[in-house]
Amino acid sequence: CVCCCHFSQINLFKAVVSTQSTGYFKQINLSKMTAADTEKALQKAVNPAKTRKGKKILLAKEPQIIENDKQTMILKGAKTSGMVNDVLADMYKIRRQNTVMMAKANPFLPFEDTQPLLDLLAKKDTSMFLFGSHNKKRPHNLVFGRTYDGQMLDMLEFGVTGFKKLCQFKQPKIPLGAKPCLIFNGDMFERYPEWGVVQNYLCDFFNTTKTSSINLQGLEYVLSFTACEPNILMMRSYEVNMKKSGTSAPYVELDEIGISLDLVLRRTQVATPEMKKLALKQPKAAKIGKTKNVTHDLAGSKLATVHMTKQNLEEMPQSRMKGSRKQEDGEFKKKKKRKVKEDGDAEKEEEEVDEAMETS
Repeated sequence: CVCCCHFSQINLFKAVVSTQSTGYFKQINLSKMTAADTEKALQKAVNPAKTRKGKKILLAKEPQIIENDKQTMILKGAKTSGMVNDVLADMYKIRRQNTVMMAKANPFLPFEDTQPLLDLLAKKDTSMFLFGSHNKKRPHNLVFGRTYDGQMLDMLEFGVTGFKKLCQFKQPKIPLGAKPCLIFNGDMFERYPEWGVVQNYLCDFFNTTKTSSINLQGLEYVLSFTACEPNILMMRSYEVNMKKSGTSAPYVELDEIGISLDLVLRRTQVATPEMKKLALKQPKAAKIGKTKNVTHDLAGSKLATVHMTKQNLEEMPQSRMKGSRKQEDGEFKKKKKRKVKEDGDAEKEEEEVDEAMETS
């Protein structure tokens, strides 16, 4: 409304005036910003960080050219069932890397009002979430979602119909940091757009860290997702056992280690084409072109191979020790004296020759 806009402009004017007194002034152009960016710019201008640590925290939350690994939040609703609590706990054990587990109940309704949930995600600097709740209309409910630039991107609501906990399997559990091999069974992921979003989200949810390659011996467990009619998703987890087969490729056996989930897709909220295009956009600085003899590491540093001609190390200026310099200076003085002596002897010989020619 007009009053809110007027109040924001007054606060912005006060912030600019206060910063001018300290010798710092920054002009903010609000015409070319989105609503989320405008709110962040106004908040930064009105409440600037006063300490070095605060500035560092705010700078880390700003968009980066090379983003860090995505953080995930697992939280409970106002009311949950025992099955939902067990599912959330086991999902945290599988996905405990880069994951925050909230113990407090949160009276959120993601599909009705997303703003309280978005505020909590922004406070914890997480972009993905798993929300569990339970009521008479939607029993044993799970909501998977992800955000972009402080706005809700996708949300997927499932109902739990079958579940086996990790403690019900006697096989050894998954080690921390192990990357799973994701397998998607069924043509529903290709036929229906909403199931394509489900596949994309699951890849994003279980992709804890980015790696360019993986060792075959490091493939320790597999997550299998099977989609079948009507709107059923079955999740199974297996341990990979590689045995000798007499050939170069090992013989692989799969042992189920949990968790085991049977889900029913209830509701979906998919991003608009404009929002999806904006979320997939990459900055020009992040697009690394192919150049001959030039590579880049994971941190974005530039590594190049330079071909040079053969160098003469004797003529190259080098740093010398103090003792070696004295020794070289002494040898140089001896050579200089010897050269002066040789030049003097040569002059004497020339004078004697000239005198002999004159007398003759």
